[in-house]
Amino acid sequence: SSAINPQAVPFCTDPLDSDPAMAEHEEEAPPRALTWEEIQDILSNDSNGEAPAPDICRLYRAIFCLRQAAPSKPKAVASLEAALRSRRGGPGGEGGIRFESVLFRHECCYLLGQIGADCEDQVGRQAAYDCLMEVLLDETEDEVSRHEAAEGIAAVHGAGTTSSTDGQDDAQGLLSSEVFKTLERLALQSGGRGPLGETCHLAVEGMRRHGATRVCACQYASHDPALGDPSAQAADLPRYTNMLLDESVELFQRYVAMFTLRNLGAGEVLAQALDADQSSAVLRHELAFVLGQLENEVAVTALTRSVGKVQEHAMVRHEAAIALGSIGGEISKRALREFSSDKEPMVAESCLVALDTAAYWEAWERLEERMRREG
Repeated sequence: SSAINPQAVPFCTDPLDSDPAMAEHEEEAPPRALTWEEIQDILSNDSNGEAPAPDICRLYRAIFCLRQAAPSKPKAVASLEAALRSRRGGPGGEGGIRFESVLFRHECCYLLGQIGADCEDQVGRQAAYDCLMEVLLDETEDEVSRHEAAEGIAAVHGAGTTSSTDGQDDAQGLLSSEVFKTLERLALQSGGRGPLGETCHLAVEGMRRHGATRVCACQYASHDPALGDPSAQAADLPRYTNMLLDESVELFQRYVAMFTLRNLGAGEVLAQALDADQSSAVLRHELAFVLGQLENEVAVTALTRSVGKVQEHAMVRHEAAIALGSIGGEISKRALREFSSDKEPMVAESCLVALDTAAYWEAWERLEERMRREG
């Protein structure tokens, strides 16, 4: 899952559209949002795939602006599909995939799941589902991309079903039995272990327990692998804290506890769990994701330690880096600069993207502060 806060997506707001008074400070403003045409140009394969791919920060900006800039959700889905399937030498080319970055490919899968789930029509959902299933079943894809595809499939599946009167899920356009059996098979193949096996297990459990309801009735609009307890209050913090920290508790229940604690704003507990957990890289990466959503500086120390653990799974270090970019501040930036040349490409690229994100929000803050002083 991406740590980009759905309520505050970087690079997607034009400063002059936000406040025309900023025109006189245009040279100091954050970068303007990319247009749909510019996004298409960045992601296109018009050069027969021979030209080098744009740098990771430009690619990242393009796909996260795409959600707001696309004329429609199905067109956004089609653009992400094309990027994932783009080959060197054009369609069917033998030069391999054009966009090789695992960070980029896994973020495309994340967005396909989120946008596909939000599509009002079956065609858009089906297109997102088909592409995600293709990635999931492709054993040449990195496990992190396949993990994200599994999460995306669960999100799209949930959006494409409704609960019938007898309490069973009624498939609308998606073959729910195919989805369920595929995810269950992949979970069983790995014994429910490792990033892919655990993600498939979580997806199956989410379908069993949540059915069509996959969006939290809270301040977060993301389609999450599990739903927090909507009735939880501050008095429930100890119970859910114990549930999250207890490694003997079933993984899906720990996810429920984690999202419940996120909704209650329990950043310190979530940071403690990120530091303490020894059981699951998937859980730790999701902890980093929700800490990025909270954007609470209390998590900076734990996230910094997570980025710096060279023995940690790359997906956890990546998510911690993206969260630090969302939180910002000098300590975050120092850690991100330190690991921006890490030997693990996904970590190095995540640090570069996170620094770009932090610089974007800092430019906004400087501009707003100057306008307050002058106005």
